[in-house]
This record gives sequence, C-alpha cells and structure tokens, in this order.
Amino acid sequence: MSNDYNGWTVPSPKYNIPKISVADMTPQNFYKDYISKRRPVVLKGKLQDLNGLEKWKTNNDHMKERTGKEQVMVEIRSNENDSFGRGNEIKMSFHQFLQLVKKGDSMHYLTTQDVEANQDGQPDLMAPLMKALKDDFPLRPEMMGNIIPQNINLWMGNNKDGASSGLHHDYHDNLYIVLRGRKRFRLYSPADSEKLYSRGKLLKVHPNGRINYEGEETTAYGADLKSDAAAKSAQAKEDAEQMLFEAEQAVKNGDPGAEEQLERAEEMLEEAMDSLLDAEMDSDGDDDNDDDDICEEDDFFDEDNNDDERCEGKREKYLDDDEEEEGPFSVADKESTETSRRLVDKTVKNPDNFSKIDIQILDDNTQLEKLYPEASHANDAWCDINVGDILYLPASWWHEVTSFGGESGHLAFNYWFHPPDSVDDFENPYSSNFWSNDYNLRFAK
Repeated sequence: MSNDYNGWTVPSPKYNIPKISVADMTPQNFYKDYISKRRPVVLKGKLQDLNGLEKWKTNNDHMKERTGKEQVMVEIRSNENDSFGRGNEIKMSFHQFLQLVKKGDSMHYLTTQDVEANQDGQPDLMAPLMKALKDDFPLRPEMMGNIIPQNINLWMGNNKDGASSGLHHDYHDNLYIVLRGRKRFRLYSPADSEKLYSRGKLLKVHPNGRINYEGEETTAYGADLKSDAAAKSAQAKEDAEQMLFEAEQAVKNGDPGAEEQLERAEEMLEEAMDSLLDAEMDSDGDDDNDDDDICEEDDFFDEDNNDDERCEGKREKYLDDDEEEEGPFSVADKESTETSRRLVDKTVKNPDNFSKIDIQILDDNTQLEKLYPEASHANDAWCDINVGDILYLPASWWHEVTSFGGESGHLAFNYWFHPPDSVDDFENPYSSNFWSNDYNLRFAK
C-alpha cells in the first residue's frame, strides 16, 4: 500500500470546517485556496447559476411537474438504527418515492442512480431522472472553474431523527448543495485511509487523494489505465500525422533538413500506430470477457442475504388506493431489461469504498479502541450544512453524513467532478487532456 497524499489534512481532532462567503470568492481563488489544496470548505450564500434550484426548496410540486414516470433505485434499510449505503435497493417510480417522503417514511433514501452508457461505452452525465430536471441547473457551475463534471445527483429522504450514510469515501470531487433539512458531516482526510478499515484492499492513494483498490487502479485524475493509454496513443497518432503532413510539405518546398524531418515523422507515426494497435488489442481482450463480467454481476447481490424477502414484505403498503398505480416495486433489476442501453456505475452491496466500522462503534471510543484501534488515531473534522449551504469535498475524503429532515424531508443536489491533479494550473487542472477531450466531444456546443 502506497499513500502519497500531499494535500491538506485535519490538524486536530474535532476540527470545525471553515465557512466562507460566496461573495468573497472567485473561481480562480476557489481553485487556488481549496480545490488545488484538496481542502474541504463550506460556502455560504447563493451561486447565481444555481438559482433554478430554488424551485425545489419548498415542496415537490415543481419536480413532480417536470418528471413523468422515471424509474429510480431507492436504498432501503432494515430498521431506523441501521445506516444506508449497504447497496440494498428497490425500484419504484420517482412519483411513488415522493409519496413516501410526503408520508414521513424514514426507511428509504434516494441517492445516486445508475446511468446508461452510450454506444462507445461512455457513461452518461446524468440518469433519466436528472435529465428531466436539467433545465433547472447548469452542467458546469462557474465556481468550479475548469474541472470536468462526472455525474449529477439528487439525494432525498425523510429522517427527522437523523439517518446515517455510513462511513465511506467517494472517488470524485463533490459540490453538495442542501435544499431542505440539515446534514451533519464527519470527515477524515485521505492521509488517514489506512486507519479507517476499508472493505476493499487499499492499493494506492494518489497525491491528490484519489484512492485505488486492488484490481481497480487508475490515474490520479481517475481514468482507467487502459483507456488512458489508448487516448494517449490516439493523440500521438494525430500529432504524428500532422508532423508527417508538414514534413511532406517541407520536402516539396525543398526546405533544408526536410528529408530528415520526413524520416523522423514516419518513424513517429509508425510508433504511434503500434502503440494504438496494442491499446486496441488490450481493449478487445477485455471485450472478450464481457459475458463473464455479466455473470459476475450476480456476485454483487448476496443470494444468502434475506434483504430481498424483507423488501418484498414492505412493498404493497406504500401504494394507497387513490394513488396512481405505475407498476409494483421491484428488487434491483440486474439485467436492466427495460432498456437496450447498458447500465454502468451500478450500485453494489458492501462496496470497497465503505468502512467496516459501524457508526455505533465510531461514536463509542471504548469499543473503537478495542475493535478498530487505528481509527482512534485518525483526526476527525465536522461541519453542519444547512439550507442554502454548499459543501466542497475533495475526492476520496472519508465522510459519514447524518441527514435530518423537516416537514418536507431532506433534499440535496450535488455535482461530482473528476479529481484534478495539476495543483497550480487553474486553466489546465489535469495533467492530461483525457477528461476535457471526452467532455468537449460529448457535451460542448
């Protein structure tokens, strides 16, 4: 295990995350003081390009009008003392879920949704639910400068006494906006990753904090190594072709040294073509195992676990006679038969990026010292996020979130961004153009 994290760390236990005014911050200063330093912060005040979210704050009417019968996967827990984040999900329409929230149900939680892949295997930026609401927010909020969005989500539930997410980390930078209720965050830096007993086997922590587990190695900016190599090879081929064109023109013009320039360009193009062919062969080798991968997806759903039976017994009572019947709730559909597009980023049970430490133990110093002694030496930071507050949380910062709902539940909206790894360059926050090229190809107008 190699931990090379060199960003900001929590200086002492029970540290309070600072709160700053949006009015005092520019995108350039925000990148310099927080994003590049990998430092969490709470922003107070409104971001002007997110004013459309104001329509979501009071009640569900606007969201209900904008959405139809979009299906969502909703987390379910076994009892009110259990935490979410274990990958136990059921399917229902978004409107059915809104009915649960209206009734004060505290056993369900809307979190990240499975997204579909396009024809090239690239994941969409948003699930169908968020696409139905997309006119209310920008794809790239101005405050985040030039870092590239990876996913956009809605978080919704109704837990007046507080419900925990479980201790975990995400793989992307997070801009998290609370629209209803209150969220309490407990945070630990990536520097303390070895002390927090992850379910997966840690392989590496990159300098920017991005965590890798065995079998899931990526670049610091989160690109799959083979995909990154293929993109670099394709770029090298394009550069070599341009160089060859210029060399051929130089030969025609009789420029001095043109023959040597042409010879070198031909060599570079040949090298680039070989590299690209190797990358494509690696990709083809992965494709040959697709059938095996599909079969292995069943491993994500523990056949010995009785969660499905527990959920089955709860489904009928959530639909009243006067509610629109949009089909019965169903346990997570592993084969996605309702769409011909492949689902990616699917939720799994007991994922690698969650800690083995139960929240009850995390709050009990005696038990923590006995069962997970290293965790006692990790410095914790805290912040309360109220309506209108915005939390910036860098990739792979460990966090446990307790959500408290009011009369209309709790609601938050977030962006995830690919983690930058060029700490001093606002204009070019990544050491590679991998993500910027991908985004511009698919979304830039």
